[in-house]
Amino acid sequence: MVTRLAGFTVDIDVRRGRRATAVRVLDDVNLDVPAGRVTALIGESGCGKSLVAAALSGLMPPGSHIRGRVFVGGTELRSGDERAWRGLRGRHIGVVPQSAATSFTPVRTVGSQLGEICRRLGADRTPEQLLTAVALPADATRRYPHELSGGMAQRVAIAAALAGRPGLLLADEPTSALDPDNASLIWRLLGDAAADGAAVLVITHDMPSLLRADVCDDVAVMARGTVTTQVPLADAIERARADRDPYLRALLGTVPA
Repeated sequence: MVTRLAGFTVDIDVRRGRRATAVRVLDDVNLDVPAGRVTALIGESGCGKSLVAAALSGLMPPGSHIRGRVFVGGTELRSGDERAWRGLRGRHIGVVPQSAATSFTPVRTVGSQLGEICRRLGADRTPEQLLTAVALPADATRRYPHELSGGMAQRVAIAAALAGRPGLLLADEPTSALDPDNASLIWRLLGDAAADGAAVLVITHDMPSLLRADVCDDVAVMARGTVTTQVPLADAIERARADRDPYLRALLGTVPA
């Protein structure tokens, strides 16, 4: 059994381009994602949400320069230490990509790819058990990625991310282009991961369906490359209802009664 790391905190700046002419794309991002909770990172398109996930998983694009600190379970990670990040990805940090269907090799079955991930991570569950955990039939192992629906592909991606029982789970737009029923199932699976002790960060524009799923604990709001607010969900809803923060209200959509 892999020992879980207890959440993460981050305080970073990120610049892109040559150092002399680099453009700052993330500016003093302060974020805390506790274990056992689902934190939603929300903001308008282009504000830097996906770059935060890339920075926290050690997968920044070439030409990026990171300053600041990232703490995973109390241990500081250096942005340029690829060996350290490689050792954490999968075992301690699980990543659910935005385009799940294209994240798998198209000429290999789902089972063979999950099996390879399980062997590499020393997982305590088989591919069939992982698929069952995400509400897919065990015989889905025989399918190729192109034979999966969008919702099925997203669940396989979650199964892969959960294989090493990571302490941190990062999901970038996990319900993008999914119908309401599949979106609800994806949120429930991520909520289950938090209930099992993981720190879950979801980057999403789909707050209405996340609110309906009733699994979100905290909300962090981004604007222009920085996190402007991080509060418990109940506080965010109260602010939106009182119309004290029009930007937050627009991001949340229809605020529940």
